[in-house]
Order: sequence, then structure tokens, then C-alpha cells
Amino acid sequence: MTSSETDLSTENGVTDLDLLAPGRVIRMRERLWRVDYLDGDIFGATALDGRDNQAHRFHRGLERLDEGALPLPAPEAVGDQRQQDLLLDAQRFSLLHGTAPILGLQRSRAIPTDYQIVPLLMALGSEQVRLLIADDVGTGKTIEAGLVASELMARGRARRVLIVVPANLREQWRDALDHFFHIDATIVSGNLLPALERKLLPGKSVWSAHDVVIASIDYLKTRTQQVLAYPWDLVVIDEAHLCAMPHTLHRDQQPDMERWQFAQAAAAAARHLLLLTATPHNGYTDSYASLFRMLDATLVHDTPDGPVIDRDRARAHHVVQRQRRDIEAWYEQRGVTSPFPKRRADEQIIELAKYPDMRLLLEGLHRYAEDLYGAGTAPVDRWIAAHLQKRALSSPYALRKSVENRVKTLRKQAAVTTTKQVAVAREATSDQLFTENDEGDAANLDRAASTLQTAHELARLEEIAAAAKKVTPPKDPKLQELFRLLPERMAAHPDTARVLVFTKFKDTLDYLADRLEHAASGRNKKTPALHGAAVFAIHGQMSLAQRSETFAAFERAPKAVLVATDCISEGLNLQRACAELVHYELPWNPNRLEQRNGRIDRFQQKEPFVGIRTLVYDDPLDAALLYLIDTKAQQMRADYGFVPPFLANSDILLHLSDPGSAYRASLQEKRRHGQMAIPGLFAEEADADLTELDSELARLAEANISGTDRLDKMRVESFYGQSDIDLATIETALSRSRDEIGSAQRIAAFTRACIRELQGDVAEHTDGTFTIHPIPGEIADTVTARERYTFDPVAGIDDAEVDMIDLAHPLMRRLIDLTLDKAQLPECTGRITGRISPNIDAAHLVLHVLFRYVARGNPPVLLEEIVPLAYRLSDGSPVPDPWPLLTGPGGAGQQYRDDLIEDARDVLRDPDLRPRLDRLAAARARTVAEHHAGLSAEWANGLDDVEATSADLIAVTLVYPEVAP
Repeated sequence: MTSSETDLSTENGVTDLDLLAPGRVIRMRERLWRVDYLDGDIFGATALDGRDNQAHRFHRGLERLDEGALPLPAPEAVGDQRQQDLLLDAQRFSLLHGTAPILGLQRSRAIPTDYQIVPLLMALGSEQVRLLIADDVGTGKTIEAGLVASELMARGRARRVLIVVPANLREQWRDALDHFFHIDATIVSGNLLPALERKLLPGKSVWSAHDVVIASIDYLKTRTQQVLAYPWDLVVIDEAHLCAMPHTLHRDQQPDMERWQFAQAAAAAARHLLLLTATPHNGYTDSYASLFRMLDATLVHDTPDGPVIDRDRARAHHVVQRQRRDIEAWYEQRGVTSPFPKRRADEQIIELAKYPDMRLLLEGLHRYAEDLYGAGTAPVDRWIAAHLQKRALSSPYALRKSVENRVKTLRKQAAVTTTKQVAVAREATSDQLFTENDEGDAANLDRAASTLQTAHELARLEEIAAAAKKVTPPKDPKLQELFRLLPERMAAHPDTARVLVFTKFKDTLDYLADRLEHAASGRNKKTPALHGAAVFAIHGQMSLAQRSETFAAFERAPKAVLVATDCISEGLNLQRACAELVHYELPWNPNRLEQRNGRIDRFQQKEPFVGIRTLVYDDPLDAALLYLIDTKAQQMRADYGFVPPFLANSDILLHLSDPGSAYRASLQEKRRHGQMAIPGLFAEEADADLTELDSELARLAEANISGTDRLDKMRVESFYGQSDIDLATIETALSRSRDEIGSAQRIAAFTRACIRELQGDVAEHTDGTFTIHPIPGEIADTVTARERYTFDPVAGIDDAEVDMIDLAHPLMRRLIDLTLDKAQLPECTGRITGRISPNIDAAHLVLHVLFRYVARGNPPVLLEEIVPLAYRLSDGSPVPDPWPLLTGPGGAGQQYRDDLIEDARDVLRDPDLRPRLDRLAAARARTVAEHHAGLSAEWANGLDDVEATSADLIAVTLVYPEVAP
């Protein structure tokens, strides 16, 4: 007979099946646990002693189970009011499933604003959460997704979570989940797998051993069956547009289908699904619709004209898509200051006429590009030309390194070209997708075989190399402009005199870091304004620990420059570190440009404005790219609210890289006549038909941008401005949740009191932080003497060296743990105390009771609350409002100790005490259900069917009337 067929009983006749009812409290392994669910022989339970807040799985037949009711206090265990307050706060803080509308906030460091709560409230309105979060760059989609995931986990609706991301975002996601939500996630990747597997039992899979896993889409796509052999409650896919079904333009195209195939399979396997992307629509309805098929296959209907999305259902239940201007308008209508900064962006046009050596270098490269385009027998020729021109517009050093590599390759006759190499290089050069080896992928073109004769190509390259060597740092126009610009941008923000400089290439990064360090050291007498500045660099070859350490040092520096590649253009948010950004060169994709800008121009930027400067040569290619990437993109964003991803596609970029293109020729004429300046630079384009300027560019633009109804279709098929959730509902939910969970002030008072109770001391500092010294032995492994702490979440974000104490901080959990451990003993002082009140004429009694309920959803939702109940001591008649009784001074425990002990003994021995608490629990369950139903029956789904499961007497307060002297 199996354990599931038996009906084992405890000593008092309660069966283990009774004990394992969801919501019951049990004693197991010398700890108290709350049962979350029972599935055959397997049950889930969460510890109630503050040591962790994660549900654990157990086998029923292998555990000894006992009832877990809290023992009644001993009447003699009289303590003072301070001890009772600590005990009650510890109990309140440990309510893992409180009755607040938004439970996940209890374990969150995030400071969500009301617009960020909208996806969460939509999620709570669905039994199955299937949501596309498509808000703009910089609005906090990671926080929005984290709130949903945290809430599902807090409610017991999700335990196993798979987070699918581009490789460069794995560490950022892990850090965000840990820092903001205290969710411990494990990264699984090829290089980490052996170490992870060594920790497992034989036959155990890494995919089943960890409940929350982060992995890159390109790692997962080749392991679909292996990963999905185990159940996942929630799948989160970041940058979900990368997983849309590829659109095929030509029959001979063979797009990579593996990402889409994995995402499709994972979406089908998981109960809950979150898709995150700021650019869900790539201009092709079939690709766009594939995301909605993942959410719910019935949302999309196939017709002879293509797929059609059920917009009403999608808008109501599945999509949150808001532009930043929608959110700003929302705040403006309420008369509230926007949490976003103003953007002050401009281009710095650099005149090459003042730098003849750089001009000669570009002219030599121009001739080489003409040769490559003139050969025209293979696409790789044009991509080599585009790649080297892009390197030149970045820095002469980057170009020189590429040319040197290419010369070595040609001399060794080692040049090769594979279809895959060219495809990857094309993606990297056009900035369509960032990968871990972004620069290395583009560098494949340094080693690619062209169709030029080797001797001729070597002669051209050696000519370019010789010219590049002549462009020394003092003759480098862009470097000198950066030296001029940086002090100006630092002065724009005296309190945060730090500037972020983006570059595509690590070679350029190395060059800039070296020259900036030289300028900051004081050795360069021409850059006195930069003397003393700290210089930092972050690139893709650095480990996460190295990046984090560098970023923290940059954030601490009073005056600094951080040079970074696109490895931080996504995921790393710098709004608290700096408010000035310089694009050392233009990325070749407008959405990559906006991703970079979004590192500082985003929600919770503490400066009122951000400055963004882009360095551009008055070179025809740079100017042509400026028109396409910046001017045309801004125009489309203003007209449509978004920039289509196909604006800067490979055909258009290759055409602009052609020295013989008509548009570049027209810009060359402008430069020859000194007209290459921003004012009026693109006036001709605005007034004239593009066909008159460049018929081929017009044809490509027609085919990719305006020749079809793609832009209008993208606008029509999008869901911008969507939000059917009432603002008052959001504010009510946020306000009630914060009140019930515990304010920062309550957490601060509890922490300080507990530390002093343990004979430690808290030293307050003028900046609002504090240190702990001496550190009591009971908490020595959770804090350090040198660390500064704060209870202010904003200060915790602003200063990287300050550790913020919240409910899930190890120190807080330890203090709660220690306090609750004492409460398990009947002789725990503080569970019984007395007060004196001038407002009463007879003795009163206040019972502090922990009620537990279960909401009969699927799965059940566990709820807890601590309620004070007041009575007249003489006749047991209830008092409606207990709070006035709890405001009187303490001290009755000393003044009336004998009376207090005798009265407490009578209360605890009352045979009606337990039945009374059970009746009150049932009544409170009905009240909780009615309250939740009244809040919103839609998003509080399942919380309006509530049953009481237990009632524990936490503390007893006896209140005596004040006696006149």
C-alpha cells in the first residue's frame, strides 16, 4: 500500500491528509511550515520562520508531520510593550501571503509607479497570464515583468520560471531579479554547464534542478526537447521580436527558424507567458502575428489576404503597449511631474577641411571602396567596403587595425568567404542584432576574400595604412572634438559630472581610453579642463564582475568618462550614474541609436534633462547616414510614434556605402561649397522629391519604407495608448498594498530596536545612512562594520555603495527569524503585556490573532493577516475599535503584575477561547472575500472565495484604567 492510499493519524486523531490541506500550518524538521499544495504524494510548503520565502517540495511518506499551531503563551511571561511591538512586527513582516492586493511588493525593492502596475493588474485578471509587454525603450519593461513574475510566485501560481534572453542580457536579468525582487535565478550556458552539473546527483538534469533559470535564446534553440522535457510554469522571452517567425521575401532565402521554433514550443508548454519587446512589429504582419499565436493561437485568423489579429481580445487581455509620450501625457493630465527627463540632443559636425591628413585617409579609402563596388561580382565586396568605411568613421586607429589584419590575411593567402560568415558579418555591420561577439563577427570581413586581384588590393591597402599612420592623435579631428566637448557636457550637470561615450568598436575604445587617460593625467597641456577626470572602459570581453566593479567606480567618481561598446546598449541602466552621452560614431540602425540613448534617457533619471551629442564628419557617407538614421528616423517617430526596423536595411546601407551613389555625390557637392552644416543641411531633401536626388535610393526607400502600406499597417496593427484599467484602481491597489506590507519607517524602527536588543549599536550619519558597530554575533554573517545602510529605496538606487534594507534583506530576515524563534517558547516575554489608559473605566482585553485563509482558486491562494480583537474583560463584550486601547502608555506589567498574571491566566484558560477564535476566523474570511470582490472582481480573480484555515493567538494585551493618585 502506497503512502497516498494510507490515512495516517497523529496522536490526537488528525490525519496527515488533514494536516496537508492548503493553508494548514505544520511542524516538520523542527520548523514551522505552511502547506501550499498537495499533489499525490508530493506537497509544497513554505517555511514560516523568516529564513527563506521560497516554496519547497517534499514527499509525504518521508516526512514526520505534526500540527503547527503556535503554543499559547505562559501567563507569567509578562514583558514590556517594546518587546510585544517587536514580536507583532516580526509576525506582520513574515506574512508571505498577506491580504494586500499586490502581494509581490512585500519582497520587492522596486519602486513601481502606477503606469508600471498596469501589466501586473492585467495579469491578475487572467487565470492564465499570456501577455505582450511592448512599452517604449526606457520605460522599465524588466521591472514590469519582474512584478508579474514576483506576484505569480507570491500567490503560488508559478514556481518554475524560464527566462529567455539575448546572451548579452543574461547577467543583467539575474542581477535585476536578485536586487529588485530577491529572486535567485541560475544562468545556464555552455561554459557554466560543467560546474552546474558537478553539483547534481547522477541522472539529475540542470533544467529540473533549478526553479528559476536564465539562458540565451541561441543556447536554448538547439536544446528544445532537453529543456522542455521538464515543466515550466512561466516563460519570459525578452527581446521577443528576435523570436518572431522570420518573413521570407525570396524563395532562395533560408532564414534562421530555430529561435522561432523554440519560442513557439516553449510558449505552448508553459501555463504563463510574458513576451517583452519595444519593437514587436517588423513591418510584416505574418511575423508580427506569430507573437500573438504564441500568446493564444485563437487570437489570429488566417485569411486569403494574410493573418488577421483579433484586436479586441488582444487589447483587453494580452497587450500592454505604450509610447513614452502616452505615459507623459498621462502624468500631465493628472498635474504630476513626469518621471522622465527632457532630452537635449544635437549633432556635432566636424569639418574635415581643417584636418588634411584625415581627409586624405578617407579619400584613399574612397578609391578602394570604388574598386570593390566596381568589381561587383560578389556581395562580399560591397560588405568589405561598407565595413572598412564604418571603421574609418569611427577612428583612424580602428581602420588601421582592420587594414593590418587584411594585409596579413592576403599575404598569407588565407582569405576565405563562407555564406555563414558573410551573413553574420552583414548583421553585425548593419547593427541589426547585438551578439556576444558583435565586433568579432564584423571582423570576419577583415579576413574575407574579395574578387579584386590580390596585388592591386594590397597596393590599395598599403596606401591606406600609410595614410592612417599619419593621422596621429593631435591630427584626429573626432578625438580633438571630443576633448573640446567633454568639459562642456560635464559642466552641464555639476552634481553628476560624468559622461558616457559609446563606440561600436573595441579598437576605438582602447584608443579613446588611452588618449583620455593621457589627457586626464595632466601630461596633455592642451586639455586642462580634463585634468583629474577618472577614465573607465567597459567592453564585451570583460566578465560581469569586472563590468560591475568598473561601473560602480564610475558611479562613485565625482568627474569621470566611461567609454563603452554596445555590450551595455541594452540591459544596463545608467540613469542614476550620469545624464550625458556622446555617440562617438553613428550606429547604422536607428533602433540601436535609441537603445543607447535609453541607458540614460529613461524612467527615474534624477537630472531634469539629459544631453546627447553625436559626432559626425562632414563626409558624404556620414552625412547620408545622419539623414537616414537620425533625421528621417525622428521624422517617422514624430509621424508614426515608432521607427520601423526596416528603415536602415542592408540594401539601403550598401547603397549609401557606394562612393558612386547619386546622393553621396550631391552631399559631396555641398561639402565642396561649404554647405555641410546642420542648419539647412537636409532642406533639399525636405522640399524635393527624393527621386530627383538619387533614383536608386528612392527606389529602395519605396520598396522598403513607403512603397506599400507597411507603415500605416504597422500603426493600425499596433496597440499604442492601450490601458483599460482605471487609474483609481491602480492607486487604490498600490496604496493598500504599501500600507499592509509595511512602510520603510516601520522596517527601520524594527531593525534598530532588534539590533539594540541584541546589544549592538546603530550609528546614524548625516547623509541618512547608518553603520552597525559593534555587530552582534547573531547577525555577523549578514552585515559588515564598514558597509553603509539605508531604509530609503531611492537612496539605495542613487548610491551604489549603500545597501538598502528591505523585508527580504538577509539582515531583516535574520532579525525576524530570531524574534519568531523566541515566540515559539511559551515563556517568551512580550507575548503578554499591559497598558494603562485614561479613556476607560474598566479593564479591557486585546487579543492579537494571526488568521490564515485559503482562496479557492486554481491553484489555491494563501492569505494571512494579524487582527487585534478587543473586549471588556468583565463580561467579554466586544469593542468595535481596538486602536484607542493600544495608544496608552505601557507599564502595567510592573504596576499591576500580579493582577495582570491572574487575568491572563483566566483568559488563556477560558474554554470558549478556541471556539471564539474559530468563529471570528470564519467571519473575517467572509469580510476578506467581500473586500476583494469589491476592489475588482476581474483582477482579484479567485480572492473572493475565501475559507478560514487556522487562527493563532500571537499576543495578549491587558489594558487597565488609570487610577488617580
